[in-house]
Formats: sequence, structure tokens, C-alpha cells
Amino acid sequence: MPWHVSTAQLEPMKTSIIRQRVADFLQRHTPFDAISADDLLALAGSGKVKFHESEEYLYRRGDASGPFVWVIQQGRVELLDEVDGEERLRDVLGEGDVLALERFTGTGACGCAARTATDVILYGVAADLFSETVARYPAVERFLAAHNSASGVLGFNRTSWLDVAGPPMGFLRARLVTVPEGTAADKSAAARALSRNGAAVLVDASGRAVGLVGGDGTPVVAPDYTTRDAVRAMLRARSEQVLVAEDGVPQGILTGTELAMFCGFDAAGLVDAIRQSESVAEIEPLMKQAARLVVEGLAQPRDVEDCCRISAEVSAAAAEACVRMAERNVVAAGIAKAAAPYCLVLFGTSARGDLLGAGLPTVAAVYDDSDEALRPEDQLFFLVLAGELATQMHDCGAEGPALDWPAGAQPSMPLSEWKRLFTETIRNPVMNDLFSRREFFDISQLAGDEAIFAKLRDFVLAELQEEGPAVALLANDTMGHVPPLTFFRGLVLDIDGAQRDSFDIELAMIGPLTDAARVFALASRRLAPANTLERFAAAALEYPDGAAVIAEAAEAFRIGLYYQALAGGSSITPGDLGKFDQLLLKTAFSGIQRFLAYTLATFVEAG
Repeated sequence: MPWHVSTAQLEPMKTSIIRQRVADFLQRHTPFDAISADDLLALAGSGKVKFHESEEYLYRRGDASGPFVWVIQQGRVELLDEVDGEERLRDVLGEGDVLALERFTGTGACGCAARTATDVILYGVAADLFSETVARYPAVERFLAAHNSASGVLGFNRTSWLDVAGPPMGFLRARLVTVPEGTAADKSAAARALSRNGAAVLVDASGRAVGLVGGDGTPVVAPDYTTRDAVRAMLRARSEQVLVAEDGVPQGILTGTELAMFCGFDAAGLVDAIRQSESVAEIEPLMKQAARLVVEGLAQPRDVEDCCRISAEVSAAAAEACVRMAERNVVAAGIAKAAAPYCLVLFGTSARGDLLGAGLPTVAAVYDDSDEALRPEDQLFFLVLAGELATQMHDCGAEGPALDWPAGAQPSMPLSEWKRLFTETIRNPVMNDLFSRREFFDISQLAGDEAIFAKLRDFVLAELQEEGPAVALLANDTMGHVPPLTFFRGLVLDIDGAQRDSFDIELAMIGPLTDAARVFALASRRLAPANTLERFAAAALEYPDGAAVIAEAAEAFRIGLYYQALAGGSSITPGDLGKFDQLLLKTAFSGIQRFLAYTLATFVEAG
């Protein structure tokens, strides 16, 4: 179907006055604000002006794109999806918005219908000329990409220190010290001490690396490593050194200190300093430095994973230090240390590692009440320890709400009581309000006896093996919070038509995605990984029919965390955002809606 014109169509814009007026209008709006004045004048002179009355269809779903790209000069246009034979509002466009961009980012056919909601004036520019112009402006290409998908869009001007090049290989080779395998320990230590970076590598007779002198489980990166690669390897291995090797042959040793010379930050060294701290006075300023490190690393949504990884390691290191201090303080207060083994576990956001700041972790003590070593007085130690640990973490700068403990639960309980809590929640999810307890299925070990944690984890997994309504109920409850429909004239427009000046990105984006990702994990009887992005990756492999939808949801999650971090909280005011940011969030909203619908169809409607 051709483009529909109902009332009037003006002649091609030939006069210089009209052309200049149109160019001035376009220059005020994204993505045309990135185009030069000369190119804008050429675009303005290539087009037409159209007028439409209210309630007219500009085009319908599946129509071929016409010879013009249309920009709304004034008025309101509604984009409509067709679902089960019914039209549903998808987006609302106004002044400066561009129509039918699918020609550049999709199949070329219109992906939805467009209908005027008021009288509308459109400016048109020749599509072929616009396409040629786009190729010369990366900012316009990024805008068009964001219109189609949130995945992989790089529309940001900031640079992350994670993208700064690390020490070049010539530098590392010049500082490399090797020691033949079998060299006496004192001579090996002397060689390491004399090296310019305090590191030396052991090599066998063929010149291949055996390991670092005095090192244990040293991580390895290739010579074409990036700063991201090095930081990931160091954090994963809890090491401040990585071996740079090619086919096993050492090319250099990279230390955190050397990396910081080039990129400005030593993430691994900072995490280790926090972990080794013995007082709040040490940890608190280090935590502030860690916050700065994360903020400087977060230049765009794709940085979220690495920055979350760093933040999670920082939080875990602080928690480990606080555990030592809390145990010491409890004993100093005259309470004998427990004789029975125990472990400390994390629940919720801290367990998932979905953190871009120092959140207050939800920590609980778990002790095995069937252990013969358990004494009656041990229970007091565990109870006081849990409280003291929370105090220490707060004093070190961790802030924010922790999880509310369910009825009949508290931060210190024996293993039998934890089993009771999970059994009643899984077997009677309605009576025990499964949704309010959902984050207790995000669990990881912080410290203590691994065997006790394994008993709890294996018990929960065994309970999840039983057929029941728990997973379907959780899937259904993910629809309790959904993202807004769109932004219009700086306001948030909800699906029911309500308008607001701001929205809560935690409730509207991050929370629903976290909840739905958890559904997929529990449906596959998995507690680990607890990290939301890792859960998305696992779900995409297990549900290949939904892989594309799941990938878009993962990108929407990155975008949600990114803008939450930039805003310094969960309240987002679209009027304060640029056009590109609004478009990226709107695209993420659509991806979340599709993913939630897929979740519902997979676990509720299919059952």
C-alpha cells in the first residue's frame, strides 16, 4: 500500500525560505542535529510537506516504505501493533520523531501501523539521499541502530578506562625475567626480587612457562590481550599478576601496578587491599575509591558486566574483611566462638552480583544442628555474629535496603530451619507468599564451611525437583510490574494512558527482568549461577526458540543498570534525558514486554 495522503500535499520544497525553515527544524532534533548545515539544506530541499487529519492511517503493518523519510513537524502519531487480531498501542510519537525507519534497520517493510491522533504536519526528505547522508555520520547510524535493537548500540561519548590500552608487549618483554625450572628457591626468589616488576616466571627446558615464582594458579592471557581481559583474569583468580604467553611460551608478566600506569586503575590490587583490611578506618576510604573505579569504568551499557563483576568482588572482599572483624569483636565481647562448623550465605542482589555500588548485603548464618560439636551457647554466637556483621558492613559504607526476613526466619538459623523455610515456600507457594520470598532463591556462599552450604543448596534443588505450581506462579507474578509504554513530550506514558514526569527503573525494568531470569533458572532446577546476566545466557541455550527475545532482555537489563547508575538512584526523569537515551530506553521497554510475554507463554499458558 502506498503512503496515504488525505487532505493536502504541498509542492516540493523548492524555495530557499522553505528549505531553510525545514533545515532549521530538523537541526533541533536527533539524529539530524549531528548532520552538517549543508547536508541538512540538501535534505530539506529534497522533500515535501504533508498534512493529515486526526484518525488517519499513515501506513499499515507490512506496507513497503515509500520514497521519503517522514519527520513529525507537529501533532501526535500512534504506532500500533496487531496482536491476536487486535490493535494495541506500541508507541506515541510527536514533534521531531521520525517515522518508518525499518527501511534502514529491518526488512524495509513497516513493522507496525501508524495512525494520527491529532492533526499532523509531516516533513519528508528523500530516502535515498538520507541513506547516503547516514553513511557519513556515525552518530546517525547509532541512532538508527538503537531504533531497531538495544543490542550492541554504541551511542555514547564517554570512554571507559577498561578500553584504554594496557602496557604494550615490547614494554612487558623488556621487563620479563625467567628462571629455569629446578633453580634453588633462594636463587629464584632473588631473581624475582631483582626484576623491575617484582615478578619472575619459571620455564621448563623447552622454554614454556611452568608458573610464576612464588605464584599459585597464575592466570594467563594472550599477547593481544585487552585491559578488560587482564582485569577479568586477575579478579577471577584473585591475583595481581597475569602471565602473558603464546603457545605456552612466556612473553611477559603483567602486574596490577603496571596496568594502572596505563589505564589509571588497579582493580585487583584495590580488591585485595580491601580483603586484607583489619578495620573500618581502612576499608571505608578504599570503598570510596572502588566506587570511583566503577563509575569511571561505566561509559556505556556494555560496560555493565565488567563493572558489576568488579563491584561484586569489592563487596565480597569487604564482607570477608568484615566477617573477620565481626568474629573478633564478638569474641572480645566475651562470647565464646562456636565449636560447631557454620557458613555465612548471601541472599538477593549481593548473591547475584547485580551491583554497581556498595549495597548492604543480606547475610545469614547457617549452622548444622545435627553436628555433634554444636553446643547450646553456640547459638548465641551465631546470632550476635550476624548482627555485628551487618553493623560492620554499614560502617564501611554499604547502604541500601536489605531483604525483609520472612515470617519464621531470621539472620541466624540452624540448617533444619532453613530447610523448613524452603520446603514450605516451594510446596505451599501461595500460602507462604512465594513472590515475596523469591530473592531467597538467589543464594551464594560468603564464608565458612563449604559442606554446610552444599547441604543447603542440594536440599533446595531436591525440593525444586518435585512437580508443583511454584515456577508457574513465579512466572505469572513477573507481570506485576511492567515498563512504561513510551515517553512523550518529556513525560512517561503508561500502558493505561496515565502520564508521569518520572518512573522507577528498578520497579519497571531491572526488577521484572531479574524476576523472569530467576524463573528460567528455577525451571531448570539451578541455583547457580545466581547472576542475572549469566542466567540469561543459560536460558538462551536451553530455550533456543526464545534466544533472540532473551538476548534483547539481557541488553535491556544492562541498559537499566546503566541508567540507574548514572542517575544515582532508581528515579528516572525522561525530560532530563537526550533523545538518544530516550530512544534506547524505549527500545528496551519493548524488549522487556516481549520477554515477559515469552516467560508467561512458556511457563503459564503452555501448562
